[in-house]
Parts: sequence; structure tokens; C-alpha cells
Amino acid sequence: MQLFKQTISRLCIFGILSSFFICLSAQIDKPHWENQSVFAVNKMQGRATSYSFYNFEDALSGDRNKTDITFLNGDWKFKYTKKIEERPKDFFKNSFDVQQWDDIEVPSNWELKGYGQPTYVNSNFQVDLQPPHYPWETEVGQYKRTFQYNEKWKDRQVILHFGGVTSAFNCWVNGQKVGYSEDACLPAEFDITDYVKHGENTVAVEVFRWTSASFLEDQDHWRLSGIHREVMILSQPKVSINDFFVRTKFDQQYQNAQLQIRPRLTTIDKVDTKGMRVEAQLLDAEGNSASKTMRMDADKILNEWYPQRDNVYFALLEQEIKSPHKWSAENPYLYTLILTLKDKDGIAIDTRSQKVGFRDVSIHGNVMLINGKKVKLYGVNRHDHDHIRGKALTREDMEEDIKLLKRYNLNAIRTSHYPNDPYIYDLCDQYGIYVMDEANLETHAVRGLLSNQPTWAAAYLDRAIRMVERDKNHPSIISWSLGNESGSGPNHAAMAAWIKDYDDTRFIHYEGAQGNKHHPHYKKVGSKEYKEYESVHGANPTDMPYVDVISRMYPTLEVLNHMANDPFIQRPIMMCEYAHAMGNSLGNMKEYWDIIHTHDNILGGFIWDWIDQGILEQDENGRPYYAVGGDYGDKVNAGNFCLNGIIASDRTPKPQIEECKYIYQPITFEAIDLAKGKIRIKNRQWFNNTHNMEFKWTLSQDGKVIERGTLSDIMISPEDFMEVTVPFRTPKLIIGAEYWLRISAHSTLDKQWAKKGYEIAKQQFKLPFYIQADEKSTSGSPILKEQNGDIIKYHNKAFSLLISQKSGFIESLHMAGKEILSQPLKPNFWRPLTDNDERGWKPQIHNKFWKDASSNLKLDQFEIVNSSDESITIKSNFLIQDKAALTLLYVIYNNGTIKVNYNLDADKNLPDLLRVGMQTGVPNKLNNMSYYGNGPWENYSDRCEAAEINIYKGTVNDFVFEYAQPQECSNRTDVRWLKLTDTKRKGLLIKGDQPLSISVWPWTPESLVKARHTNELQEEDYNTVNIDLIQTGVGGCNTWSAKAKPIRKYQVPSGKYQYSFVIKAAQ
Repeated sequence: MQLFKQTISRLCIFGILSSFFICLSAQIDKPHWENQSVFAVNKMQGRATSYSFYNFEDALSGDRNKTDITFLNGDWKFKYTKKIEERPKDFFKNSFDVQQWDDIEVPSNWELKGYGQPTYVNSNFQVDLQPPHYPWETEVGQYKRTFQYNEKWKDRQVILHFGGVTSAFNCWVNGQKVGYSEDACLPAEFDITDYVKHGENTVAVEVFRWTSASFLEDQDHWRLSGIHREVMILSQPKVSINDFFVRTKFDQQYQNAQLQIRPRLTTIDKVDTKGMRVEAQLLDAEGNSASKTMRMDADKILNEWYPQRDNVYFALLEQEIKSPHKWSAENPYLYTLILTLKDKDGIAIDTRSQKVGFRDVSIHGNVMLINGKKVKLYGVNRHDHDHIRGKALTREDMEEDIKLLKRYNLNAIRTSHYPNDPYIYDLCDQYGIYVMDEANLETHAVRGLLSNQPTWAAAYLDRAIRMVERDKNHPSIISWSLGNESGSGPNHAAMAAWIKDYDDTRFIHYEGAQGNKHHPHYKKVGSKEYKEYESVHGANPTDMPYVDVISRMYPTLEVLNHMANDPFIQRPIMMCEYAHAMGNSLGNMKEYWDIIHTHDNILGGFIWDWIDQGILEQDENGRPYYAVGGDYGDKVNAGNFCLNGIIASDRTPKPQIEECKYIYQPITFEAIDLAKGKIRIKNRQWFNNTHNMEFKWTLSQDGKVIERGTLSDIMISPEDFMEVTVPFRTPKLIIGAEYWLRISAHSTLDKQWAKKGYEIAKQQFKLPFYIQADEKSTSGSPILKEQNGDIIKYHNKAFSLLISQKSGFIESLHMAGKEILSQPLKPNFWRPLTDNDERGWKPQIHNKFWKDASSNLKLDQFEIVNSSDESITIKSNFLIQDKAALTLLYVIYNNGTIKVNYNLDADKNLPDLLRVGMQTGVPNKLNNMSYYGNGPWENYSDRCEAAEINIYKGTVNDFVFEYAQPQECSNRTDVRWLKLTDTKRKGLLIKGDQPLSISVWPWTPESLVKARHTNELQEEDYNTVNIDLIQTGVGGCNTWSAKAKPIRKYQVPSGKYQYSFVIKAAQ
């Protein structure tokens, strides 16, 4: 991995000056929570997550409940005070009675327990800022509870552990001040050995909602307060393996590896350590020994000699492991390392366990390698969120997230924008997920101001160091990220320098490190030359040397492709955020990944983001909805900008994640000669062959499987392919029928995240077998005509149709006495705007012509072109402000079939349309829905790669996807026909002369537009049916600029469009 050249020498000078200025500027009279120089008092040094076991067997199990851990989760006494000066200041005293206080669950966020106001903003500060003075009133939550002394703690060090507290807190035990801590997402540990006593003990915690630390935690998520991660008391011997660092280092052939261990022993009393030793043993996944026992005297570790020049060798314990199983997301093989501190008699004093994965991350030139392979990151940004518990996630929540990632072929997460609970990393190690671990650092509102101020440098470094110290032993972590959206400055360079020197086994990431001011082609930020250059090149002209990758947010396809070919960019490229999945979004994923797979130097990216962050509420009528910014009276808010997930707030998969699964699938299928069944199967995995996969195929005729089978002997090496012949029999062709070949890959093993048989990859091919059907002649009784004013009624025994000479539209339609169209069949050029539309490219402003086009339709001519006993032909000609002409030709057959021919001729200089189609209403008694087209989930022109042509059946509601903020939804592309029927299977059939886009809603478009939450949607006595030729894609870049517009191939430019369909009784 390339090491930056200039930063280290600067860091020496910077470190001296920083220390000087920090000391100089510290103000004793400031309270800690308003002093950027005080972020920890009496807090223990950061260390790897581990537990002190009493013996080898318990340590091998890894079950922390086999230690003497005491959990302080559960009910605490709680007092909420809105103004800090009004809080009871002596609540921590043992004499202070809290029996009348409320009970609150820990962990939790107090706002979701009825105290204070949940607030959602993208950037926290909308007022004049003067860091470190916080501009809002500081609310305080005071907690108190008791715990019993554990007799096992005698002669041991006792540690009080808080997993995460927002934003900062003071702590007391038995009335004595223990310490103070900031950083809401890393542990705070305090040595309370001298504070606890036999019998009952009291712990008191005072949490401040807003502090100087809030300037460093200005992330785009809910601002929720309190003790949101677990609280526990740990104990360990007074001489203990308090910390350790484990590395694996492969030889050049990635055959053998050095296991390197650096234990850190601590003593809290004067203890005779003579004769004590540390032993290390590696065991494989089956519990068998995988190494010889490594030993070192404790005194040698405690008294390690550091040289005047150079540095000590990393490993204190080291051994070569021959041909170890390698860890990767595909093969997350874990060994168990047992570290034991023994006394002079060989009796275990302290035993620790650590899962170990043999994994190497390196950068060769501009390509990142994992275990020597050019791996791509199919990633997503993950926030801590639960729709009920907020940021207080359970272990079950976390495991469900990781299982879903695996099921949908994602292989990486970015812990946006803070370190996660340690259990997440355990799960990623276990299941196989690459992790970009991100420091809890974002100064969004003040941009790069604090990153360039020496008085904040120590706080920056503390957050980086503690993250690395805690998480350093996880093989899943392949990158350290310095934070998010905090500008760039020497404070970041200091973070990177420390991390790089301490741990050079992972790459350093920070998207804000853009623009290398030392480069001769550098452009001044904000200048005209900069804007012109950066908009094309995506760089200025490269990034600062303290990062190992060139990271970007939301580049367009053109910019990403340009960056991949830019001679100034000589590091791997990645998108730390892309494909902003807000609302109905995530279009053109295929196009992104076509570019990524073309270039070895593009590492991949992380979708924004994983889960919608709505909070479940009920209205006064008991109807549920998801609350967003502004719903709690928070005047400064970012509305529904928290709803960006590819899964819903309750972890229900959204249609977008199905597209991810397909785009990211590890096996791909390509047609060679479909008539002969010849297919190329490619294994896109980097480490696994296809030994544990079964390949199945089906042959379908119009959605009905007529033949199926299994492909045998499909053994494909990683990154290789095989050409196969699917042995289907050429079907006896039926006139008008379509034939489809489907191939899929399934796991032959039970996995932690899915059972045997789970479908991993798939592809559907349309076979070149088709005989054109002739139109059948109609038969029925003569058509009768009646007229009442402007309304003409055509009818016979089969049907009854009303058409208006004034509007030119079919007003209603009955078949066999049943109403099947209860609303006029009208042209439609618009849609209820998606978030990408409304917030992004704003067609409501730029394309307003088409928003108003339906109401501006002027009937220019109504003509009965032909009339006979067999059929009636009527033509309605419309003008739209003399800039577009529309002709609707209706052919009414005596068997009740209605054919609609639609012909639009619009000036090419008009703005793009959002859809070309027709809209009507169908009585909601016709609630059973079936269609033959793309599905089963919602799909659009730029998000339909995962969808398959088939016949899908259910109710109307089964085919509706409700976005938490209502908007355009539930479309299906390439629809051949749609049926809507009642319980007796009577109703209507809509069939296109060409594939249609179809959607059916239980609400009107007006209701979709008006509603801001799903509980506000008003169902009518009819379902809205959209019968479209085409609709604009949903877009997939961002949700706040013109780049949100779908790429050109998925737009609907103004021009000529023609399509036709029939409406008839369902058979």
C-alpha cells in the first residue's frame, strides 16, 4: 500500500504546535460540555473488545455470559430537564431520593420514551455558529440505579462500561465522581475498583443532549439522546491482558502467513509478575489446534525496550501458519485465538479469546486487492435505526441486517457515520461482510472550519484512535474512514498519520480530502476554472496524499467514467455514497456497474443508504404511519430526507433491494444461441468455484412451466466461465404464445443466512420462437345508439358504453350488466412526483406544460368515422395549447371489445413528458388482479433488470408498494395484459398491442400528491388504473439537483408516440 510522503514530517511540527495551543486555549472556567479541549476525564484508554474468562474452555466458547459480567440494562430511575440550569445538581448523592422519578428503559433514546422532542435534520445548525458554544438550550437526562456487589470482584479490577451515550455524560458511583466522556458511538470505560463496596451500590449518570461534541457529530440522522447502547460492569485480574493486537501477514504467493500478536498487559497494583507468562494458541473452526503454543514472559512484555531511533518490532508473539484458510466475504473462515496469562505455577489468571481471519488488504498501483484478488465492493451505508427503538438496536436487529445483506448479494457496509456496536463487527466477521469503519466525526454545518483549528485536533485524534483501538482485530474491517463531510485540514492529516503508522494493514478513506493543493494542476476552490474542471473530471486534479483511495459522492456516470481514465488519478476510485435511494429511486444501477466492471481501478461503492429512518407512530384514528422531520413540532428539520433506504423502516425489503440482488449476483448468464439452448455462465466470485451451487432451468409458455431440469457438472473456477447447452426440447409452437428460458443458481448448503436451495442468481431469456396471431373477427348482436345531450350511449346485450361529445372521452363502461369503468378514460402525461422529481430535477417547474396538459386539452373534433352493426369507430382530436395534438380513435365492437388507439404528436421543443398514457377508474369490487408482465415487485424502465416476465396473481393491494411518503409507485413494465375481476372472476381485461406499463392504485393521484404520510391516503370506491405506453424512469444519482433526472435513455422526450390496447370482458 502506498504511503503518503509529506504528511509525517509535517505531523511532528503540527503535534508540537497543537499541544501548545490546546493547553493555551483551555479555559478552566468552562464546563466540560462547552470545552472542545475536554472530551474525557478519568476514562480508560481505548482497547479491543474482549472479556476476561476464567479458563480455556469458556474462552473458546466466546460466550461472554460465562464471565462475571453484570449487565446494567433494564429500568433506571430517570429525570428529564429541559433547561440545564434547572436540573437537580446533587442527584448523584446517595442521600438524594429518586423514588418518585420515572422509570426508563436502558438502552433507549429518551425522546422515544416521551421526553423532549425527536429532531431530524441533515445538518444540525441553522443559526449563527460560534463553536464550541452550542446555540440551543442543553437538555439533560439524569439516570440512577443500584447494583449488587459481585463477590467474584474481590482482588480484581472492576470496570464500568457504557457502549454509547449521546452526547456527553458525567458519571458517579456511590456519590463519588468517576469521570466524564464524549463520543456518542464509542465505549466509555471507567475503573471503579476503588468506588464499589460490598452490598448495594449506586450509579448515577448525567447526560447532556447538546454539547461542544455535537459540532463533531452533525450527521444526517435523527438527533436522539440518552444511553442508547448497553451498560455493563466487567472485571479482570489486577494483572491482565487488557488489550492485544492481532495481525496476519501473507507471503507473496498468499500461501503461508505470519500470525503476529502484540498483547498489552496492565497492572493496577504492585503485583509480583515474576514467572508470569502469556501463552497464545490458535484453533481452527472445528476446535483443533492450528499452531504451536507461543509464549513470552510477562515481564518482557511489561518492560519492553523502545529504541531511540526506529521502532520496536510489532510482534511479541509470532508464528508461521502453513496454508491457512483465508478469510473473505465469500469464505468467512474464522480461527479462534486464545491468549492466556499464567502465573509462575502455570495456573491461568486471565484468558481472552479473539476470532482471527487470515486476510490481506493491499493496493497495487491503482487497484485494491483482497488476498491478491481485485474484489469489488457491493456496499451500502448503514445507520443504526429501528422504527420503534430509534438508535437503541437489539442484537437481533443487527443480525437481521447482516442476514439481509447476505441474502441480497451485498458484501460491504460503511458504518455511516460513526463506529457501530461491537456486535456488528462480530457478525460481519462471522457472516462475511467487508467493513469501512468510520470515525464519529462530521462537522457538516461548519464545513472544514474545525478541521483546520488546532484547538480541536486532540478531539479529532481521540475519535480516530479509540475507533482503531477498539476494532483493530476484526478481519471484516478493510478500511478506516476519517469521518464524513468535515472539509479537509491538518486535523485529518494527523488522524491519517497516526492510523497509518499504527495499522498499515487497511486503507485510509476520507471523501473530504479532495484537491491536492501541492499539485501543479490544482485549481483554486470556488474559481471558475475549478468549477469547470471539477464538473468534468471529478477531481482537482487528485486528492490529498494522506488518503489511499479517491472517494466521491454521487458522481454521474459520465464523471465516474472520466475519473477511471484520468491520468492524474493514480489511486483506486470508489463511491462512498451513490445511488441515493430516497423514495421511489435507484434507477440505472446497471449502467453504474457496467462502468465499474469495465475498470479495475474502480473499487465499487456504498449505496445511500440501508434502511428508511421513519419512526412508527399512530394518528388519532389508530392508523400507523412513519414520522419524519417536522412531525414532532421540530421547526428546523429536513422532512422526509431520512427515508433513503433499500429496506423499509421495519426492515421489510423494498423493490430497490431486488435490483441490488440481481446487479450484484455472483453468477451471470449470457445468451450465445438461444434457439439451441447455448448459454455462457460466468462465475464473478473471486475466491469460490461453483462446487456448492446447483443450476436449474425451466421452459415456460406464457408464464406456464412446460419443462424443467437441472444442469449437471457445472464446475466453474473463480473469475472464469463455461459454455453450456440447456437440454430443453423445442416446444410445439402455439399461435401468439411466448416462450421463456429461465436459469438460476442455488446454494446446495445450509448457510447462516439462508437455507439450502436459496436462489443466489438468475436470468430469464426470451426464446426466438413465435407465431404471430391473427386478429379474430367479432360476433355479437347489433350495436344500438341512444343520445342524451352530449352523451352518446352505445349498447347491446354484451356491453353498455357512454362517450361524451363534449369531452371526447369514454365516460363509463359496463360489461354484461357489470360496471367495469366507473371513471372517464383520459389521457395522462404526468405522475405524482417521486422524491427525485420533486426535490431533484423539479419537473413541477421545468416541465409544467405537461403537468397541466390534461386540463388544457381542447377538443378540436369529435367524429363518428364509421358505424355498422358490427362496430363503431369514433375519433376525438385534441389540441394542447397549439403545441401538441392528440388523436384518440375508439373502435367499439359488438361483442363488447373496445379498442383504443392513441396518437400523440408534440413539438420536440417542449419539455420531456413524465408518462405517455391513459388513466381511468375501475370499481374496487374488481379487486382481484392478475397480469402478464414484469414482476413480481414494482419496476420501472430504469429499474427492471431483476424483474421477470410471468403471470402474477393477487389482490390490488398485493401489487401496491406504499412509500413512507406517498408518491408515484407500483408500476409494472412490459405488461402484455391486465385482468381485474371480482370474487366470481368477472371483470375486465386490458391487453396491449405492444407491451404496456401498468399500475393500479386504491387511491386517486390527487390523494397521492396531497398525502405526506400513508395514513393520509384516502381510498375511494374505485381503483385508479394507469395504462401507459411509457413512463419516465425514477433516476438514480441524487435527490437534490438536476442530476436526479433519469439518464437520457430513460427519459420521455417530447415528440410522436403511438400505441393501442383493447378493453374487454375478462374470460
